[in-house]
Amino acid sequence: MISAAKSITHQHLLSVLNTETEGFSELRRLRILDIGCGDGHLINYLMENIAVLNPNLNFEIFGFDVDDHGVQSEGYFVKTIEVLEERFPDIAWEDRLCVFSARDTWPYPDDFFDIVISNQVVEHVDDHNLFFSEIKRTLCPDGFSVHLFPLRHNIYESHLHLPLVHMISNHDFMVSYIKVLSKIGLGKYKNHNKSKATPLNEYAKSHADFIFFFTNYLSYSEVLKLGKRHSLPGSFRYTQEFYWAKLRSIFGFKPIYKFKKNRSAVADWFAIFLLKYVAAVTLVLNNSEDYTKK
Repeated sequence: MISAAKSITHQHLLSVLNTETEGFSELRRLRILDIGCGDGHLINYLMENIAVLNPNLNFEIFGFDVDDHGVQSEGYFVKTIEVLEERFPDIAWEDRLCVFSARDTWPYPDDFFDIVISNQVVEHVDDHNLFFSEIKRTLCPDGFSVHLFPLRHNIYESHLHLPLVHMISNHDFMVSYIKVLSKIGLGKYKNHNKSKATPLNEYAKSHADFIFFFTNYLSYSEVLKLGKRHSLPGSFRYTQEFYWAKLRSIFGFKPIYKFKKNRSAVADWFAIFLLKYVAAVTLVLNNSEDYTKK
């Protein structure tokens, strides 16, 4: 039985992996990398459930996070390793997980991973060129990459729960904007203030700093151009399935763990055209190029 996901995003990524690995050889070892693995909950969920969906699949999961982002609590990664060691004691997690600077190249050989994934990470990446370059370098030929994240087009900024705040470049105006919307009851300040009693001026300044320093949203076209620059053909297929999963959860329907692979490109394009304004999209990058093989 599939265990319940802590987040629809985890469930969705599992479903995409299950769909994209259909037909993979049972003898093939799959290495999966979780970028920005944080507390390890996604790794834990995948470890529990990939084997349930495909018990004959031979897989290994690796993960990393960065130590200079400024938003994680001190010592969080030690706890991540401890939690995974307790859940899966036969795996040497100290060898599978690592932390390094966001400015560094990734400490993995070329062509090392079959699958690279991330959950709500791309909008926090400072150097997207390095990010896509390292995906390309570490993905094996015919490997693929899946990323769930919001685009710049997103109207409702998901971290502060305020509309359009991430589109403001002027820091002073952003602070004032957060203060005004928080005063009328929008966003997270009301609940935040109940638990921490933070003055509104301080809250607005610190959260404006978060948006200014720790988010870096890309547009639809920028994502695809980065994929092209690094020879990673990209698409946003499975984006609509993410929203269907949310609706199914709301109405109590069972999750779907395998999607249609024979898809309508027109339907996928129309879905992303609308859904890029709502919340997260699903980017799939394929490390493949068939023309020169013929």
